[in-house]
Amino acid sequence: MEVFNDENESKKRKIKGTVVLMKKNVLDFNDFHASFLDRVHELLGQGVSLQLISAANVDPENQLQGKVGEPAYLEDWITTITSLTAGESAFKVTFDWDNEIGVPGAILIKNKHHSEFYLKSITLEDVPGQGQIHFVCNSWVYPADKYKKDRIFFSNK
Repeated sequence: MEVFNDENESKKRKIKGTVVLMKKNVLDFNDFHASFLDRVHELLGQGVSLQLISAANVDPENQLQGKVGEPAYLEDWITTITSLTAGESAFKVTFDWDNEIGVPGAILIKNKHHSEFYLKSITLEDVPGQGQIHFVCNSWVYPADKYKKDRIFFSNK
């Protein structure tokens, strides 16, 4: 267990994660446009963002909900063709973390692509004071314009 003191409380760290999902074009062979349009959106800076939500630290400016971290984006959407099993792809994501976030208890996800995808899991590595944190999602994530609020997934302890 890592101990925090005044000297390193404000120090920012990087937390690496892996996101396992299935793109729509893999599940629906008739939708050839899904892959192309998602790549166009990615090139235009409209990717998939994730934000850590604190399990313990509240944000008084956000109706005392968990403190929300800065957005991090799936890396290499266009070039990733890593197949774990039939149709699954693994993407890396790197979060900026500081002591104000504390232990992440949830992840907020925003899909700015044209097409939905099936999100299987998110795993965070080397979380200070915790080690690995796993989020089992098993859910479709549709484009952000189809939701009134962003999607939230909670960790499995």
